[in-house]
Amino acid sequence: MISLHTHGTGTAAEAPAGDGHRTTEHLSQECTTPDDVPQPRRSSVERVHRLLSSFDYEHTHLRLSDLSRRAGLPLSTTHRMVTELLELEILERDENDLLCIGVAVWKFGLLTPKTYGIHRVALPFMQDLYATTRLPVHLGIPQGNQATIVESLRPRGGGRERPRIGQRDPLHMTAVGTALLAFCDNNFQEHYLTNLRNRRGTDTPEVIRRELAQTRACGYAVNKRKTAPRTAIGAPVLDRSGRPLGAVSLVVPAGTATPPYDHLVRKTARAVQRMAWEQGMG
Repeated sequence: MISLHTHGTGTAAEAPAGDGHRTTEHLSQECTTPDDVPQPRRSSVERVHRLLSSFDYEHTHLRLSDLSRRAGLPLSTTHRMVTELLELEILERDENDLLCIGVAVWKFGLLTPKTYGIHRVALPFMQDLYATTRLPVHLGIPQGNQATIVESLRPRGGGRERPRIGQRDPLHMTAVGTALLAFCDNNFQEHYLTNLRNRRGTDTPEVIRRELAQTRACGYAVNKRKTAPRTAIGAPVLDRSGRPLGAVSLVVPAGTATPPYDHLVRKTARAVQRMAWEQGMG
């Protein structure tokens, strides 16, 4: 994915430098701890998922022992599976001989229907919005009760800026999510709000219901829950039946008046929507 910011690249503890490849013999040298603790039986697919899920923005490179610990799998099982995953290029070794996600996973990710189409269509318009405002621009899609960020453009040097690509948040917590939730069907909305019945403050069903009504009336959402003191403005990209395909958001500095940014965000989302319809999406 194209992005104007630099992701964090936290690494694990230093490992001896190598040529970027490990043999089974080298891997075996890390498997010296006996598996004393009984482990529940898990399917192979679940174990692979646990291994891949052990990597994140703070842990992009791991030693075998760290991967075993984070995945909650025996060291011998991790060793055996990592050997095969390396052969399949699902995992790779970096220049320091640490494990990292392989190119094969990236290739699979490009085929994800929920992200590929909307991302491809939205990116040029997001780049125009970023060039106009020089402010962070995000694209999110609905995923159950959460919004997942699939693209993020922001100034370089933003450090640990949020959200990051792949980040998921409850729908009501972000401008992207609020814009999505406002245009979901009524049954989904009511079920979502029911799950908030024990919340307090700004997260109660009554507060969220008013925000959703305001979003439908204006065509955009305003949300500070994850960005305060800055303000996030999000506008939906809808299919032909009025259901959300995704949403575009812009994060403006604290104290900045919403106009004209609300107009720019809505204009961008509608341009993405028109292009999506022309290309048969939704």
